[in-house]
Amino acid sequence: MSKKTEKELSFDKSLAQLEEIVQNMESGSLSLEKMMEQYEKGMRLISFCSARLNEVEKKIEIMVKKGDKIEAEPFTAEAGKESGTDN
Repeated sequence: MSKKTEKELSFDKSLAQLEEIVQNMESGSLSLEKMMEQYEKGMRLISFCSARLNEVEKKIEIMVKKGDKIEAEPFTAEAGKESGTDN
């Protein structure tokens, strides 16, 4: 799989490929060369998925009541803990 093709994948498809790679690597049936190829591909997919998650996290906003007004603020992990949304 080329890097260009990976960029065209959706997050869900990338995650599914990562799960398949993990299963293949855990099976113990791959040669050392194939194992290294799978490892490199997996690392590229992890990087892609991580970047997509970071993009989505930046887009998430929470609604905060300030006095009589409700305002949107960027979501932070700390804000999620304070509001009890990180169960």
